[in-house]
Amino acid sequence: MQRPLHLVLLSLGLAVAGAAWAQQGTPPTAPTAKHLHAIDPQQQIERLTKHLQLTPDQQAKILPILQQRDQQLQALRSDSGLKPADRRAKAMSIVQSSDQQVDALLTEPQRTKAQAMREKAMERMEERRGQHMPASSSSSGGHP
Repeated sequence: MQRPLHLVLLSLGLAVAGAAWAQQGTPPTAPTAKHLHAIDPQQQIERLTKHLQLTPDQQAKILPILQQRDQQLQALRSDSGLKPADRRAKAMSIVQSSDQQVDALLTEPQRTKAQAMREKAMERMEERRGQHMPASSSSSGGHP
């Protein structure tokens, strides 16, 4: 049960990179620690730069946000005292906060494209979750 939760946390964390996560396709059976390092903040900023045409100034401001998010998600992953639902809620909060910070640094066209990338990544993540989890688990996956 923990591996699918970590896949969800990772997928949410990587939703900022949208297409980057969708292209990775890391299977949920891989070690969790490697999942978190599969696309590090530097790789994420490179993919965001490619897909959103980030300026050097935007890159310099967004990279620390991605690094902080990565650190927070790693700390959350190692906190064994949390219930899975609480861990997921905290992860979602971390991701939403970092998404808002990133969005504040984007132009309107970039924001629109970033949102579309996130939505597409979430759809693909849900499809993968449905392939690797029993139907009863995936049907309630979107609600805490």
